[in-house]
Amino acid sequence: MKETPKGAVARATAVAEGVAAAVRRRQREREPRVTLYTAPGHPQLLAPGSKGHDRILDLADEMVGLVEGAEAPERKPRRAARRETP
Repeated sequence: MKETPKGAVARATAVAEGVAAAVRRRQREREPRVTLYTAPGHPQLLAPGSKGHDRILDLADEMVGLVEGAEAPERKPRRAARRETP
């Protein structure tokens, strides 16, 4: 159990530590993660900055871009489509 801070300076320090911890958690949650799976299916997190991390993220971005482009077929405007219908 945490001890209750005594005094104004101690309380202010405790609040500042709590805010700093929250900021660190939010930054960590926003970072893209790379999870690799072994042959039996066990996940392993690839640490940011480790060898291959940036390359895998780049490839994943490219793959997502390709899928997003394939999902959005070009459509004709409605007016043009109505005019072409006999």
